[in-house]
Amino acid sequence: MDINLRTQSAKNYIPNHGEQPFFANRGKNYLSKILPSGAISEFYQIKNSIQQQPILVIPDGCMDIIFECNPVKPTARIFGPILHMQNVPMQPNINYFGVRFFPGVIPEFIQASAENLLNNSINFTDVVANSEDLIREIAIQSEIEQQINLFLQHFPNQLKRNYSVTTEFIISTILNDNEDFKIKLLEEKTGYCTRHIQRVFKQEIGISIKTFSCIMRFQSAIHALTSQTRTRLSDLTYDLGYNDQAHLHKEFKKFINMSPSGFVKHFEEYI
Repeated sequence: MDINLRTQSAKNYIPNHGEQPFFANRGKNYLSKILPSGAISEFYQIKNSIQQQPILVIPDGCMDIIFECNPVKPTARIFGPILHMQNVPMQPNINYFGVRFFPGVIPEFIQASAENLLNNSINFTDVVANSEDLIREIAIQSEIEQQINLFLQHFPNQLKRNYSVTTEFIISTILNDNEDFKIKLLEEKTGYCTRHIQRVFKQEIGISIKTFSCIMRFQSAIHALTSQTRTRLSDLTYDLGYNDQAHLHKEFKKFINMSPSGFVKHFEEYI
């Protein structure tokens, strides 16, 4: 299988991986902090008022941990990577603290397989040992910096699982848009057959190489469509390596059940 899905010019569209435009559209109710990390894409605080629409999340290849800072009953849930757009269940007028990991990253401290995390929401305490005190401590903090410090102190060396060299190479190559990468080259480099490479990647990441690559290309398109400098669909189709605009539309329909133009309209009207 050839996963050469994007061209050289697609590098203009590479986003800060893990882009969730409907989160950012919350404006003053959304605060994001990005720290140098090989595992965590961003930390964020978010509050959903009763007047606002449900928060939408789109496929990004990422796993989120969201702490519900309810002073009466604080909780936390792990949201695994998704294949289709979903609503994020959030109570109105409650503060939330979130941790979004880079695409393909699963923390070592989570006691669940990659395939069990896919399209799933799991109670944090069910798969993370001795986490009750951490949830309570994060919930009582008002400043995001304090919440970040508590999280990082609790898991100083467990933010990322150790993957095979092959899986690490595939993720790095797709994220950095190396248009020359082909699965056949991995056979030559590793001595393993395509079937074995595919099996190991899916076991470690939870989805196939092709699906992961398609989601990253979709994220690049989302980044281009929501940036201040809008890109024509015809240019976007060519630059990201879609066969034609029908192919681009099909991918959008698959991931978010909207056309690219429908997404832009919904994004602009979303509050």
